[in-house]
Amino acid sequence: MELYEEKRKIFSLIINCEISLWTTPYGPNEAVVPISNIVSLIEGLSRYRAKKALRELISDGLIEYKSQGRPAVVSNGEYQELVYDAMPPINGYALTKKAFQTEEWLKAKTEWDASMEEWANG
Repeated sequence: MELYEEKRKIFSLIINCEISLWTTPYGPNEAVVPISNIVSLIEGLSRYRAKKALRELISDGLIEYKSQGRPAVVSNGEYQELVYDAMPPINGYALTKKAFQTEEWLKAKTEWDASMEEWANG
């Protein structure tokens, strides 16, 4: 695999993770994807090549390294809901504001909106 293709696959994976979080009842969240998940989900990608492609995506301004906390309780107004047990934070890569303006994101979001509209209308 070439670096360009690895970058494209990793960027697409992070976009798909972000889109999948939009389906949660809590609204849009920030997907933080650990490198271990990236390597395990993209066939033939080594950790070394993934790190190299991730550095390129960071330098392009499309992703950033983040840490996301995992609280035990989420508050939605006056009611609190137990979501899951408190856990250590997830460290990984997330989309930047610049990434939400790319053609890849807009295409994925349009497809997701269309699928939700189709689902809602039967």
